[in-house]
Amino acid sequence: MRARTLLVATGLRDVLPAIDGLAERFGRDAIHCPFCHGYEVRDRPLAVLGGDNAAMSVHQALLIPQWSRDLVFFTNGLDVPDADRERIEARGTRIVDGAVAGLVVEGDAVRAVRLADGTEIAREAVFVGPRFVPQDELLLQLGAERGDNGFVATDPMGGVLPGVWAAGNVVSPMAQVIVAAGAGSSAAAAISAHLLERDIATDMDAATLDRRPA
Repeated sequence: MRARTLLVATGLRDVLPAIDGLAERFGRDAIHCPFCHGYEVRDRPLAVLGGDNAAMSVHQALLIPQWSRDLVFFTNGLDVPDADRERIEARGTRIVDGAVAGLVVEGDAVRAVRLADGTEIAREAVFVGPRFVPQDELLLQLGAERGDNGFVATDPMGGVLPGVWAAGNVVSPMAQVIVAAGAGSSAAAAISAHLLERDIATDMDAATLDRRPA
């Protein structure tokens, strides 16, 4: 396939902690974004599971009490600084240390979080902070580089390289659907302008040739 321009919108992968049953429940009652899913589980017994994305886990533990005050933060091996522990506990959240072995599922629903020592703590939904891995292999092959945040940077219109644009989660871990769609629209405008200028240049070159004396 050949094209004069390229828009990459290949998204990212959510890499979850290795907790039994978590992947099977992800997107149902194992969720990651309270702004997307918090309303549906409001005022219920909730949990935050610590994972590779430590900053997101702590942020969730601080944020989710806005939807439910019945929250348990399972650190799952995370080394949570004392200052963060104080802030989390001040929000009324219980902190449980130790490894999480799995989710207890009954009747196609999460019923509890099971620790490695066999302890089960009743919960009805769990939040987890995945490690976000951009599917940007094509951009890297073309010569783009990831920044300090692990994602390829773009200009305000989504430009990455000459003739190459990107939009959505492939370059922005925080882009929800509406943000990704907006980024795609901005990139489309830039691509249209880019192609127009190329077409004008081609037409002007052809016109110059036509004006040459025979």
